[in-house]
Amino acid sequence: MDTEFKNSLLTEFKQKCRDKRLKITPQRTIIYEELINSTDHPSVDILYKRVKGKLPDISFDTVYRTLMTFNSIGIAEIVEGINTSKRYDGNTRKHYHYICLRCGKITDIYDIAFKFEIPEIIKEKYSPSSVRVFFEGICENC
Repeated sequence: MDTEFKNSLLTEFKQKCRDKRLKITPQRTIIYEELINSTDHPSVDILYKRVKGKLPDISFDTVYRTLMTFNSIGIAEIVEGINTSKRYDGNTRKHYHYICLRCGKITDIYDIAFKFEIPEIIKEKYSPSSVRVFFEGICENC
């Protein structure tokens, strides 16, 4: 992820916090910066260990609750497959995920011609607010 895009994500982070009347605390800022600097779609455990190096007094619960808040305000996505643990992505640019069932690596997939239409029967019975598409299989390294 290039510096310009990271800066735009930080600006979006600050604006969304203001819009939702959330304080822009040092803890939230460091957690968010660590998330957008991660390309491995970290779990809460991994992100907690990284953030703890910068904020030794931070609790696991603070990191977990902060990530859930980020997800609820639209600045982070929860990435999980069928048999994988919950991981987080701070990249809000339109993309899909490929999850390796052997090693657990999550790869971002951009610029593919993939259209998914919500079936009419779903639209008639429900009010879907989003659709998530991910790919699972064995990665090229495995």
